[in-house]
Amino acid sequence: MTKRTIACRSFVTLMLLILLAACSGEYRSDFTLTLVHLNDTHSHLEPLSVNLTLGGQKTAAELGGFARLKTVLDQYRSADPGLLLLHGGDAVQGTLYFTLFNGTVEYDFLNLLGVDAMTFGNHEFDRGTAPLPGWITRSRFPWLSANIDFSAEPTIAPLVRPYLIKQIGNDQVAVIGVTTETTPDTTLDVGKAMFRDAVASTRQQVQELTARGINKIILLSHLGYEQDRALAAQVAGIDVIVGGHSHTLLGEQERLSAIGLPPTGPYPTEVQGSDGKRVLVTQAWQWGHEIGRMRLRFNRDGEIIAYTADTVLPVGDRFSRNGLPVPPGSQAYQEIVAALAQSKTARIIPEDPATAALLAPYTKQVNDYRTVTVATAVEPITIGLNSGPGPLAADSMPAAVPKSRVALLNYGGVRRDLVTAAGPISVGDVLEVMPFANTLTLVDVSGAELAQALEDGIDFLLTKYGQHDPPYLPYVAGMRFKVRLSAAKGQRVSELQVKDAAGVYQSVQPAAVYRMVTNAFVAGGGDGFAAVKNAAGFRNDTGIIDSDAFRDYLQRLGTVANPTEQRILVLDSITTLSLLRFGSADNYCLRAARLQIKRFRNIEEYLLRGSPGPASSLPGRRQIRA
Repeated sequence: MTKRTIACRSFVTLMLLILLAACSGEYRSDFTLTLVHLNDTHSHLEPLSVNLTLGGQKTAAELGGFARLKTVLDQYRSADPGLLLLHGGDAVQGTLYFTLFNGTVEYDFLNLLGVDAMTFGNHEFDRGTAPLPGWITRSRFPWLSANIDFSAEPTIAPLVRPYLIKQIGNDQVAVIGVTTETTPDTTLDVGKAMFRDAVASTRQQVQELTARGINKIILLSHLGYEQDRALAAQVAGIDVIVGGHSHTLLGEQERLSAIGLPPTGPYPTEVQGSDGKRVLVTQAWQWGHEIGRMRLRFNRDGEIIAYTADTVLPVGDRFSRNGLPVPPGSQAYQEIVAALAQSKTARIIPEDPATAALLAPYTKQVNDYRTVTVATAVEPITIGLNSGPGPLAADSMPAAVPKSRVALLNYGGVRRDLVTAAGPISVGDVLEVMPFANTLTLVDVSGAELAQALEDGIDFLLTKYGQHDPPYLPYVAGMRFKVRLSAAKGQRVSELQVKDAAGVYQSVQPAAVYRMVTNAFVAGGGDGFAAVKNAAGFRNDTGIIDSDAFRDYLQRLGTVANPTEQRILVLDSITTLSLLRFGSADNYCLRAARLQIKRFRNIEEYLLRGSPGPASSLPGRRQIRA
């Protein structure tokens, strides 16, 4: 063999080594990752009926359910077995599954879905820190948080890590977890855990991972959509933020609005990082009603150079309108299916039979629980102004969220009498009184905003329903006020007072801040409560279902009677409103009422001193309520 031949072979060998290095080292080619995510599933293992706009009409449809999520994930994995599935926290709190099974079922079914990692939500602390070690060890995936310091909780600290490094093919992807620092203020008990600044904690972990040569970094966040966007702009080195906490629906504005679900922003939302690079911010709404997926293409420097993204709202195949089922095969049914297809997001998804079968025994126990007696009523608990289920439900809200000072519940949030005769109150009774599964939300409002909220809510009810006896008014707790329904809009509420720490009513100060608990519907401006929606202060969805709070409150009472406190005093319900509706045959009632009122200086004094009771009778057939 000549020297020339040896040299030639050596050159060829060297070139082969360079090519191999290019494939596996700094010259590696582009990398593609499929990222799928959920958040805030809140114990919603079963589907839930949701009102959509389909074919131009309000249509009730089943959304979500873990059996449908499993079908979607199986479809995704058939196309990409190596996908990464992340959960943005708050797996528990929100249905009877959590009440009965204390979180064990939720994490078993997240295992079944094949979750790769999860961060802590604030509601993982709703039963304190005691259940956490059991939940974490039960989970076949790591729990991540870079900003919760568990060093003073020795049973938890060894089980939690700040980040996960996932080997996918020849590349490594890092996932960092962070949790809202407001958790101690929005849950039961965080024990000795300390919540550090999320931005600083994230920056520290990104720098550590970058120093290790990892350049594909996902932040798994339970901070909220707006907080995620702010963090993305402040911390360099993050590629994607998979979020939770704010229950934000993202997607195409026109298509989602067409089915009655206007999104907050695009999916994903692009934010420019502090290093000038693109960061993708995502979230998948709530309760397993949406699942998000992105296919990300990274270059060798770890930058996202291309991506595709889509979300699925898994819908059942049964629909109803005006309480009546829509027959399959009918023209209306075909219009519904066409509207779903046009949305490109809401899709009819069959349930995975095996998952449904595994869930069935738990569902039976949940259904059986609905017949369980919660408390005993000593009298009928029927809808009234200062009595009945409304004030009781309002009382249950601050009882469930002790950090609140006042409670506001919309009139439409109470759907029926609790019981019409003395006797047992069942879980089913509670669920029929409050059937919407609204979550309780904390909102800081000024005194002026609180007064405006009452004005707005009362005007909405008067405009929508007109005059009734007793009048339709919001339910409140921790406050009282007078209302003159005949006054002009914005001038109806007077003498608004709020209880202080000693339980004594004090006049509301316009500039003072009051922490209010309401439901998510009111917090979002429903039933005319624009002032609550627009309040710019602290706000947090507690995740506690209103009917759960009501049930627990009644259970603690044991024996239930109508409230007797006069929280709302209607100044003109008799002279100006109720009696104006009497016909000529009722003139004797009008004369009798006037004779009664003449003994007092005004109607207010009559209501306070002269009226025999909250349901006093004038001669004749009409019952008058103060």
